[in-house]
Amino acid sequence: MASIRSMCLSNHPGLDNGGILWFNNLTEFPHGALGPVFPILVAGLHYLNVQISFQKSQAKHYPGVLGLLAKYYKIYLDILAIPLFLIAYVVPQGSLVYWTTNGLFHVAQQLSLRNDIVCKMLGLPDTGALAGNTSPKSLHEGQKIMQRWSLGDSRMQSKLESSTTPKFMFEDSKIMDENVSAESSSPEELLQQALQYLGTGCQDQAVPLIRTAIEKNPDLHIALIGMGQTLFSNKLFAEASVCFEHAIPKIEEQDPLLVLAYFSAGLSRKNQGDKEAAIKLLQRLTELKEPEQVMNKACYFQGFIALGSILSNEGRKSEAAKYLRAATAYDPGVERFLKECEEAMEDQSSQQSTKPPDLKGP
Repeated sequence: MASIRSMCLSNHPGLDNGGILWFNNLTEFPHGALGPVFPILVAGLHYLNVQISFQKSQAKHYPGVLGLLAKYYKIYLDILAIPLFLIAYVVPQGSLVYWTTNGLFHVAQQLSLRNDIVCKMLGLPDTGALAGNTSPKSLHEGQKIMQRWSLGDSRMQSKLESSTTPKFMFEDSKIMDENVSAESSSPEELLQQALQYLGTGCQDQAVPLIRTAIEKNPDLHIALIGMGQTLFSNKLFAEASVCFEHAIPKIEEQDPLLVLAYFSAGLSRKNQGDKEAAIKLLQRLTELKEPEQVMNKACYFQGFIALGSILSNEGRKSEAAKYLRAATAYDPGVERFLKECEEAMEDQSSQQSTKPPDLKGP
């Protein structure tokens, strides 16, 4: 902008007659009946860009001072359109042509990047998981976030209080902004915002939103699973198992989250030392239909491996071998554990066959 303005003001050769229509002379300032066209375009495109940028923004959900700053920053950008309109009258028409073109391309870029097809072609993440849309489709996309968030990987610093009920009546958290209140947001809206935080790794900010969503609607199974994963990552296995087992009856059989719920519930029970309950939950997982998607299939067969490991440690080698054998079709690396299990079975059978018979008489 500065270079073009300097060229226009210094009467650079060619700029005095390089334009078209009413702006043939690019070194002049806007004037005449059509003079307001460029100032209106500059101010209007700036205002339009601001509205598009903040249209699906979750600024009102930002915690504390960030939300307040975002709110006033948008107001500042809106008001800035007025001085831009006035400033455009003292800018050469050559600079205004560049300014207008830049604004038009910026609008086109923003609108294009909101299209899921364009994002997919460019290898960008789906806007449905980041835009704050609370439609059923976006909630379905949120399920993928739950499945990508593996158990035990979170390093959250927030402290969670213990609870044995699925309502999770915890103390109020300062993380939540007053705009994200029980009065102004539905459970689905709170959950969608929490899923966005989970997708960006901000689990500590997602926790209070999930809590409130569950308090408002205890039957929201996605929120229950999210809270269960949070509790699991903080090694609160008893509370996590309550979440997962409370969510299981609310999930339809064809829903891929059912695999994750059974798998997580089984691991929670195992870490509590309740091996029998863990075996029952993981056996129910193995009775489900094998998922088609790669992510769901990985979780499905991890359940087979976990079940085989528990059974093997309990001395039930033959049952363990059955589940490990099924898992080798998906992960050939499991074959090593299967061989160990089969060798243990052979040793056990050979010991029984070589055991001397009982020669005691009646």
